[in-house]
Amino acid sequence: MKPLKPEEFSMMVNPYYTMFIKYKGVWDMQDLYESMADFFRNQKFKFYETINWHKSPSPFGARRRYEWEAIKNVEEYYRFELDIRFETHDVHDVEIKTKDGSKKTFTKGRIWVQIRGRVLTDYGKNWEDSSFYAQLRNFYHKYVIQKKIEGDWQDTIYYNVMNPLHNLIQQRLKMETEEYEHREFTGAH
Repeated sequence: MKPLKPEEFSMMVNPYYTMFIKYKGVWDMQDLYESMADFFRNQKFKFYETINWHKSPSPFGARRRYEWEAIKNVEEYYRFELDIRFETHDVHDVEIKTKDGSKKTFTKGRIWVQIRGRVLTDYGKNWEDSSFYAQLRNFYHKYVIQKKIEGDWQDTIYYNVMNPLHNLIQQRLKMETEEYEHREFTGAH
């Protein structure tokens, strides 16, 4: 993950939980990659791939690391940011015969996914013109909108973005827990 920025020491960044997935087995890497990218496009996030790293194969297999950054400006004052990092270890391609008789290339190895989300307030740095405005912003965060940040905004990023993404990854990896408990939480019954 990226090192901490100076604004993460102030009250401008409100980090949320980090979600993890560990998996060992066979999966379709192309399908996983494309479905995660489509998820961010459908959620109206700006999506950037910051690192695409491949280490040459060892006797056990190749090692890859992908780091993504997804940003969504929700309102003029706050935005959602997600950092997604997934690493594959001991990876090699295998050909599997599908039910209809055709062959398809899958990936076999271990994968580790880390999803970190946060709410960034005053992302346009409109309140940093003077020290008075900075103190006023800190007062505004601490006494006026703190419950809104911790309640509404962080719950929105957790239940509407991070949990569905976590569920999507589990579905694409064909893990045992293919549903999340808050699937109908947003009112889509």
